[in-house]
Amino acid sequence: MSTELRILHLEDNDNDALLIEAALQRANFICTIDRVDTREAFLEGLARGGYDLILSDFSLPTFNGLAALELAHQRLPDVPFLFVSGTIGEDTAIDALKSGAIDYVLKQRLARLVPAVHRALTDAAERAALRRAEEAMIQSESKYRNLFECLSEAALLTDLRSGRVIDTNHQAEILFGKPRSQVLGSNIERLLTPGTLAEFRTHFGDQSPDTGERIIFEGEIPSVEGHAVPVAISATRIVLYGRHLVLGLYRDVTERKRAEAEIERLKAQLGERES
Repeated sequence: MSTELRILHLEDNDNDALLIEAALQRANFICTIDRVDTREAFLEGLARGGYDLILSDFSLPTFNGLAALELAHQRLPDVPFLFVSGTIGEDTAIDALKSGAIDYVLKQRLARLVPAVHRALTDAAERAALRRAEEAMIQSESKYRNLFECLSEAALLTDLRSGRVIDTNHQAEILFGKPRSQVLGSNIERLLTPGTLAEFRTHFGDQSPDTGERIIFEGEIPSVEGHAVPVAISATRIVLYGRHLVLGLYRDVTERKRAEAEIERLKAQLGERES
């Protein structure tokens, strides 16, 4: 199966350039090669871009491979750079690899060229895939963070196994009366009253519900003043980046409880009058 390649080749020897191109063609590479032999022409090639691979001799009359490597990393950092040179010492080769070259091939050993090119292209494809995955994760995290902060309820994201809080939002800071730095890393057992913690664990213990099932119940949290604050809790188990977590939403229902208590008091008074 043929592979199309667009190559920027820094080489001042016509015969060597032909031998390198022939070696690639024998390996079923269909090559479009822009050959240059000066710093200016090399910079022009970098400015055009669109290359799959950069090949470079190490020593040229007015330019050198290490300088070309530095320029390439500045202008086209994602394009693999491979030295193909007649003379390159061991120390120089090590410096080249440390500087970011994928590999080096001696011109008198061109049998190593094709495997080196395959490896360079594979490495470049893997780096590109990793970068896309990282970018997708960053975008996902950004969307998640925006959604998390826009919630009207206090939110606690806790590790299912340890109970440790791994994320929270501004509403939780208000409800629990603690800054985000004090909530993060704390255990859920320190944020719920004993009775509420026991019920929480019945729902999210070893026999926790399937992911996505929402559990709604009421409980209490300790306030900074020392009294219990009644809360309505809606929680569900989720899997995020391979971790089993519990997303809990907490809403202060103090006013509702007061209203309910007042209604009950009025009902009792009314009953006393009727009797």
